[in-house]
Amino acid sequence: MTEGYTKEDGNTELWHTIFAVGHPDLSAQQSFHAKLPRDPRCKLCKAPFAGLGGLYMRFRGKAPSSRNKNYCNACDGFLDAFPGGAEVGMSVLFADIRNSTTFAETAGPKAASDRVNRFLDSATKSITDNDGFILAFYGDCIVAVWPPGFSGPNHARMALTAARDIAANARSGAGAAPVGVGVHMGEVYIGTVQAARGLFRDVSIFGVEVNVTARLAASAAAGEALASKAIVDAAGGDAGAMRSFDLKGISRPVEATSLA
Repeated sequence: MTEGYTKEDGNTELWHTIFAVGHPDLSAQQSFHAKLPRDPRCKLCKAPFAGLGGLYMRFRGKAPSSRNKNYCNACDGFLDAFPGGAEVGMSVLFADIRNSTTFAETAGPKAASDRVNRFLDSATKSITDNDGFILAFYGDCIVAVWPPGFSGPNHARMALTAARDIAANARSGAGAAPVGVGVHMGEVYIGTVQAARGLFRDVSIFGVEVNVTARLAASAAAGEALASKAIVDAAGGDAGAMRSFDLKGISRPVEATSLA
């Protein structure tokens, strides 16, 4: 996930407060900014970059960072001033399109691009409507997390709802692609990564539970969402019969159920 980047350590207490507990200043900004139109937004504080909301933010001195369009200048400055991270228990979701290479070969690059963009638009809405935090787009894959400090104590339920929605859209055609979804909960390291010479910083996640989620997504059939027992239990629900999965690179069997 972070090829070409270097994981950074430090400022553990601050990062744990932000993502595990919720920093009061950032939480207030997110709540206020979320009411303003419109997307795209800063990934951290949710400040809008377009429409009337974006105009208001620019008047207040907030605009997309010149170094990283995914963050406003203030949040990019925060990442630069306080690099590091912390271990936090959270819900994680991976969703990706099946057989993209074959499709691109037969349909052509424009059709492949259109399909990926339709999927990303649809999945983004499912995630953000359920208070998820989109970490990255990797080609035809989307990665999202529900840190308790952002999403609250019901993060597992919200992640499951988003996973169901993404899979349902894929089956109904709204996602316009054969998508597989994996959703899991566990302890991950969330923090900054640095590109060459420190010219670019982003936020990423690390740890075996991240790999479990990715492997569940890879094991899901098109239009299916696989949810681990860990996240189903955390949500306090009964999602149906569990199956045991031997996931590539994971030494232990992982129990999961289909949400489709």
